[in-house]
Amino acid sequence: MEIIKKNLALIIFSIVSLAFALWYVQYVTAAGGFLYVRDTTPMGRLGKGLGFFGFLTMGLVYGRSFLKVIARQDSFWKSLEPLGFDEALNLKKFSTKILILLNKTHAYLGVLSVILIFLHCYLTGSYLNNLLLQIVLILMAVEMFSGFFLKLRFTPAELKQKSYLVHRQFIIGAILIIFTLFGHLILRR
Repeated sequence: MEIIKKNLALIIFSIVSLAFALWYVQYVTAAGGFLYVRDTTPMGRLGKGLGFFGFLTMGLVYGRSFLKVIARQDSFWKSLEPLGFDEALNLKKFSTKILILLNKTHAYLGVLSVILIFLHCYLTGSYLNNLLLQIVLILMAVEMFSGFFLKLRFTPAELKQKSYLVHRQFIIGAILIIFTLFGHLILRR
């Protein structure tokens, strides 16, 4: 119960975001869909490819955070002991090497993912008639600029003390994923 009290604002915000996304899908469907024009030119196909690579780079950025959480959990590594000590130790060393690489490149991958997704949205069709897409683009800009702020303003030791700033990044990322999924569901209908 204490966890719910501590995260009540996050829970409410997530529920409201999900409810808005569901309502918006139904509203657009009832209104006859978007005036969305899928670009079938070579530039449109390029836009689709850029969207895929943008998704991959964003996945690496958030995957780094997930790997960081797992790498610090001793209980996770103890649960792997039945595999054998050598295999668990090799997996831990490998994940640490991957984490070091991702720690060095995650800021660059984050900026690259924002650029690739913006280009994807521009090249694949009209985003002027799509409110959900406009919200996603604004949230991506907020995510990028707040990431820059965190990177330039605080050292890693200071960020550990101010973890609420990092959690804000996760919340924005979760909302981006929800809105993006619903936006693509609308386009598939």
